[in-house]
Amino acid sequence: QLMCHVLGYVNYDNIGGAGVEGEYQSELAGEAASDTVSISPLREQKSVIAREGSDLVLTIDRNIQYVVERHLKEALVEHGAVSGSIIVMNPRTGAILAMAAEPCYSPNEVLEIPEGATFNPLVSAAYEPGSVMKLITMAAALDSGTVTPQTTYVDNGAIEVGGHISYNWDRGAHGTVDMTTLLARSLNVGAATIATWMGPTTFYDYYQRFGFGRPTNIDIMSEAEGLMPLPGGSDWQESFLATNSYGQALAVTPLQMISSVSALANGGVLMQPYVVAEIRDGDDVRRHEPTPAGQVISAETAAQMTAMATVAVQQEVQEALVEGYTVAGKTGTAQIAEPFGYHPTDVIGSFIGWLPADDPQMIVFVKLDRPTSAPWGSMTAAPVFSKLAKELVVLLDIPPDAIRLQANSGMGGG
Repeated sequence: QLMCHVLGYVNYDNIGGAGVEGEYQSELAGEAASDTVSISPLREQKSVIAREGSDLVLTIDRNIQYVVERHLKEALVEHGAVSGSIIVMNPRTGAILAMAAEPCYSPNEVLEIPEGATFNPLVSAAYEPGSVMKLITMAAALDSGTVTPQTTYVDNGAIEVGGHISYNWDRGAHGTVDMTTLLARSLNVGAATIATWMGPTTFYDYYQRFGFGRPTNIDIMSEAEGLMPLPGGSDWQESFLATNSYGQALAVTPLQMISSVSALANGGVLMQPYVVAEIRDGDDVRRHEPTPAGQVISAETAAQMTAMATVAVQQEVQEALVEGYTVAGKTGTAQIAEPFGYHPTDVIGSFIGWLPADDPQMIVFVKLDRPTSAPWGSMTAAPVFSKLAKELVVLLDIPPDAIRLQANSGMGGG
């Protein structure tokens, strides 16, 4: 079952479905040898040579994938969640190092796969992300010059936009608050306030730059584009400017979410995510070159965001800390939209973190669906991130900050 959603399956007609098998069907299958051959001895016989299928080399690290799947299974049990997803990515290149969703299935037993099990929630399921979206809202506000990290607003505990009133998650009024505190305390009223300061044109321009509402074009079958209503469209309402700013009334896939936030860890450059590193066809090797999808914010804004997200983890989400490393990140606790409004109690807890904050080598997304152990992402997804990251830094050979920075300073005072 390892990597079931990434791989997909092959049916008895030798046709790939889902995952990489579905996406690269023609490359993997090659061309079958079939021809009508005359049996008359007087006619020349043509030998039929089929084209062999190619081999794919993935970006997935099998050790990391195994560890990720183990942590995900343990997390579902520990937090009483019905399902969950974890993605580990290199923010510099967009290469996916691990990608897992539970429940999984066995691609080997094609006839036994339960109905709907091959659906890939990592790239095909859109959900309302909640507060993790405040990273994007804040990045847009800083980059557009609407605010600086020192800008303050007065938090009265509620704000009305387009006839809809937004409240803070703790229902509190926090008084005069600066931008770093807004992010650390995850204040909905603050996010909505700076969104109104930007106005719809600027706000949605940045959201589109970050890739929301369109596929990332990862090389995995059946990617969804999420849901991003825009001003002027029939499904957009003025209140969405506020609710979108803290991750409601829009929908993203887990891959879109980690992909967009990884731009903050990569100097403001959004990379196209990918899972196939090489296609080998005999002696011919085609390598995937990392592909930038655009400079979505300045390198300076990205550095400010990473610094603010580092403070947020240190102050408010100690559960996500990894000893010896500075972690930048953000939690999300999202209500679950159902046909008649939001579910009264069930939530989605998530956390996105990247480290080391000053020189990010990895970014990790953790999402737990309907956990019952606690209502907040800081108490469910964040500790899963911390436990997993402690193993990943070893597997990826990332030295602790003290050793790494000391080694760097030894090289000619750099």
